[in-house]
Amino acid sequence: MTYEESVKYLYKIAGFAKKSSLEDINYLLEQLGNPHKDLKFVHVAGTNGKGSVCAFLEAVLKEHGKTTAAFTSPHLVKVNERIRLNGQDISDERFKDACNRVKECVEAVVEKGVNQPSFFEMMFLMALCIMEEEQPDICLIETGMGGRYDATNVIIPEVSVITSISMDHMEFLGHTIEEIASHKAGIIKKAIPVVTMEQEQAVSDILREEAKQKMSPFYDVSEDNLKFEEKAAKYIDFLNASAYDKRRDVRTNIAGTFQRANLAVALKTAKILCQQLDADKIYNALSQIKIPGRMEEIAPGIIVDVSHNIQGMAGFVKTVEANFQGKKRILFAASHKNEEEYMKNILKQIPQIEAFYTVAIDHRRIREEEFQNVFRQMIDRREKDTVCFVVGSFYLAGMAKDFINQEEKDVKL
Repeated sequence: MTYEESVKYLYKIAGFAKKSSLEDINYLLEQLGNPHKDLKFVHVAGTNGKGSVCAFLEAVLKEHGKTTAAFTSPHLVKVNERIRLNGQDISDERFKDACNRVKECVEAVVEKGVNQPSFFEMMFLMALCIMEEEQPDICLIETGMGGRYDATNVIIPEVSVITSISMDHMEFLGHTIEEIASHKAGIIKKAIPVVTMEQEQAVSDILREEAKQKMSPFYDVSEDNLKFEEKAAKYIDFLNASAYDKRRDVRTNIAGTFQRANLAVALKTAKILCQQLDADKIYNALSQIKIPGRMEEIAPGIIVDVSHNIQGMAGFVKTVEANFQGKKRILFAASHKNEEEYMKNILKQIPQIEAFYTVAIDHRRIREEEFQNVFRQMIDRREKDTVCFVVGSFYLAGMAKDFINQEEKDVKL
C-alpha cells in the first residue's frame, strides 16, 4: 500500500473494530517476532498531562544524550504525529512500511479467528515495529484509555508514570474516581518504579496499595518531591508564557501552572533513567520545547488548547487568567456531551470575554463548513490586542491548525 492507502485502510478496516484482549495483542506481537522484547520503555497513564510529560521527557532525555521514540495519541492534524523518533514525527515512507508489515500479519491471524485489532491497536503495533528497527535508548508509550486492560499494557517498562487522574471516559472506565484509578493503576508492574503526582486522596490510596502489592518503589512528586519551591523553582519561569528569562535570552512557549507537576514528574522519571541530571541541559531542553495543542499559538493572537474534560478546563481557565489580559474570543466544542454545560460555565468565568462561539461534535466529527464559518467569524475584524482561544477538543484544535496551515500555503502560492 502507498501512504495514502495505508491511512485509508486504518480508518476503514480498523476504525470500527472492537477493543482486543491482551491475549490477542500478545499473540499478534508473537507473530510479528516480538518487536518489543529488547526495548526499554517508560509507560505513561493518567487522565490529563500524559502528552506533556512525554514531551518534557523527550526534550530532557535528548539533552542528556539519550535517543527516544514515542507513541502518543490522539493526533491533531496528521496521523504520523502519533509515532515520533527523537521528537520528530515519522515520515510517510516509514508509516506505510510499518502499516504494510502489520497489515500482512493481521490478515493472516484474522483468517485463523483472531479479531481485527482496533485503529489504536494497529497504530501501537506499528509503533513497536518502528521502535524495533530504530532501537532507541528509551521508548515512551502512552496508554490509550485506562491502563489495566489497555493494549499497551503488554510492555514491561523501566518506569511506570501516572499523571493526574480525574473523571473521564466514564462509559468505559467506571462512574467513580476509585474505579477509574484502579484502571490506571493497572500499569504498575512488579518491582518497577512508579512516579506520580498529587492526586485526590482516594486515588493516591489506590495507587499506593497497587505499588505495595507489587513491591514497586513509589515516588510521589507532591511529597518527596523535587519540591517545587526548593528544587524546581529555578525552572518554573519557563512554564509561564509571559515570562522572560534574561539570563539565557529565551522565551518559553509553555503556559500553565498545572505544567509544574507534569515537569516534576518528567524530571523525576528522567533522573531514574539517567541517574544524574544537569541543570543547564534542563534549561536548554525547556527553552526549545513546543507541545502541540497545549496553549499553542498557531498564528499571532490565535491559541489552541486540547483541554477536553472538567479538570483540564479548570486548568486552562487559570492559565488564561494568569497570562492573558485584555479582550478574548473563545471557540469551544465539547468532546463529552455530559460535561458540555459544566465546561461552558467554567469558561465563561474568564474575564473580558468579547465573544463566545460553539460548534458541535457528532460521532467524533465537526462539519467542515460549520467550523470554517464560525472560525472566520472569530478571527475576522478583531482588535489588535484581542486573543482568540480554540478549546475543548483534539478534533477542534486539529481543524484550527489545519485551517491556518492551509491559509499559509495559499498565501505562499
